[in-house]
Amino acid sequence: MAFIDLYTVGYSPEFGITGREEKTENLNLAQNPVVNSGNLTGTVTSGGSGVSGATVKVYDINDLPVEHTNTGGNGQYTIANLPAGSYKVTAVKDGFLLPLPTPVVIQANKSSTANIDITPDPEDSLSVVYGIIKSSSGAPLEHANVSLYQDTQPEPTMFISASTNDKGQYIFGLIPPGDYYVSASKLGYYTGTTAVFSIGAKSIVGSNLALVEDSQANTGTVSGFIRDAVTGLPIQDAGVALYLLSGGSETVVDTTRTNANGMYLFANVNPGTYLVKSTKQQTV
Repeated sequence: MAFIDLYTVGYSPEFGITGREEKTENLNLAQNPVVNSGNLTGTVTSGGSGVSGATVKVYDINDLPVEHTNTGGNGQYTIANLPAGSYKVTAVKDGFLLPLPTPVVIQANKSSTANIDITPDPEDSLSVVYGIIKSSSGAPLEHANVSLYQDTQPEPTMFISASTNDKGQYIFGLIPPGDYYVSASKLGYYTGTTAVFSIGAKSIVGSNLALVEDSQANTGTVSGFIRDAVTGLPIQDAGVALYLLSGGSETVVDTTRTNANGMYLFANVNPGTYLVKSTKQQTV
């Protein structure tokens, strides 16, 4: 016959007796919290063999974590003193896939069993590359395009690409062993590339890049068409001048000519206020 303590052991403060004294020491005993609890036992296996060092995790029915333990050399585990109720239990170990939780009911003063089978991860040997893309001043660059290239011959092969988050971060997974480099780009910056680095099996590699600002990136373009005011036909080889307006004066900063469609285009136009003038000359 098995017994269980209904209360936790209570104790009084220390007291002394010096002679003929009558001491009274009353105790209020607290109910043993494990009276209405049970144990959970089981074995974690893979391919029929026990798996040691696996972590067994217990959740309540709302998927909130309750308790965990590790398996012993034969894959067995025990979690004691779980309050009676319904739970879910699963197990994980490095190199294995996480299985779906197994439902289990814990009864007061009884042991329940939940055996768990885990499957080796076929992609366990693959690696991860991660990093931060920043400006040359150290500010993280959001929405930078980052690509991982495999250093193959005769031409490099792009393996994967992504965009950075608001902290300039990126991460690539499932990368097989080989030689790689990272390239990053963003409008307003020159494209940056790391040196080639080697990735072994099951590696975690950090690779950061700082991109240099493009001094001509903060410029615009001015384009349009020059046409005959009467016929509406395009005027080819019309001269077009771009004027910068500053302090009430006009200064020509660039000139060009229209193409066969009467189109003109000025590139790399710095911030400012401008106007366009055009005419066409011919010999007489």
